[in-house]
Amino acid sequence: MKYLKNVFLLQTIFFTFCLLFFSVASVEAKIVFRMGDDICVMNDDGTNRRRLTRNTVSKDHYPRWSPDGKRIAFIRFMDKKRTQTSGELFIMNANGKHLQRLTDDNVGDGYPSWSPDGKKIAFRTRRSGDSEVHVIDLATRNITQLTGLTGAENERGSTAPDWSSDGTQIVYEKFISNRKPNGGGFAAGFAHKNIYLMSADGEDQRPLLPDPKPGAKTITMRFFPRWSADGQRILFYEAQCRIFVQRIGGVAHAIKDIYERLGDNLLTAGACWMDNDRAVLFGLKLTDKPNASYDLYRYEFRTRKLRRLTRDPQDEKWPDWIEGALSVSPQGKLPTQWGEKKQNISQ
Repeated sequence: MKYLKNVFLLQTIFFTFCLLFFSVASVEAKIVFRMGDDICVMNDDGTNRRRLTRNTVSKDHYPRWSPDGKRIAFIRFMDKKRTQTSGELFIMNANGKHLQRLTDDNVGDGYPSWSPDGKKIAFRTRRSGDSEVHVIDLATRNITQLTGLTGAENERGSTAPDWSSDGTQIVYEKFISNRKPNGGGFAAGFAHKNIYLMSADGEDQRPLLPDPKPGAKTITMRFFPRWSADGQRILFYEAQCRIFVQRIGGVAHAIKDIYERLGDNLLTAGACWMDNDRAVLFGLKLTDKPNASYDLYRYEFRTRKLRRLTRDPQDEKWPDWIEGALSVSPQGKLPTQWGEKKQNISQ
């Protein structure tokens, strides 16, 4: 009888261990994003959301996974007003622990991107005066400026860097003056935004797409580029709504399905590749809807499925994806209100 009791006890312990093991290990957070003022994580389908930061006097933006999925870089605006000089660079573990502040200079930092070896972070900062791309070495905390060093008259600043997967190049967003050489021209006081490439050391800076001509009748705005994992394509969006895919040396293609299904009254806040370049993930707001907020959507290239992942009164923006980053314990999860999973979104 004692032997049977011991067997039963061992079986119970083993079953409990398996239940806990499978319930934790089979649920992995792959998406990190901003919700309200905080950084959150969730699964690919929008389930098992978990809040990593809880702010009362600050705002967290632009989270990015480290290449190994163990850490998250993000920008914390130190006041709720989100003034241009209040953004500072932070990193933390993937579970929200071990918070480290990397910059403390009150000059306005933003848009971090890890190097593939996880040793450096490229980011936007105004420490040189204009908004420019810099790189911080995590071991030494030394900061190196990459853009805005030539003194060219048409340079108006650079931002939103993203490192290529092989570590040799950085894609970024550059402001281009619309002023003609003689100082005149249509909308001369405004600047275009174009997508640029450069070597990881700041050399060989060049446009991905041709720069608009000075004095152009329309202002071209291209935003927030992201490298594909294979290094062959770059994702970006134009005029705050249309999402494009540009093959290196090829032609840019708009993802028309999104706009055919949801309409043109859209604002986009962050887009990234996911599922090994088979899908894109983005924050989107329907501006023709009263009291609309930003939600996260997933679009799959092969199936052309468009899936809404979140549905909340708070804004969900700036997503970043990684394969199998963080085991999410069932404890401490946010309630899920992401709604239906549909092949086509009906609004």
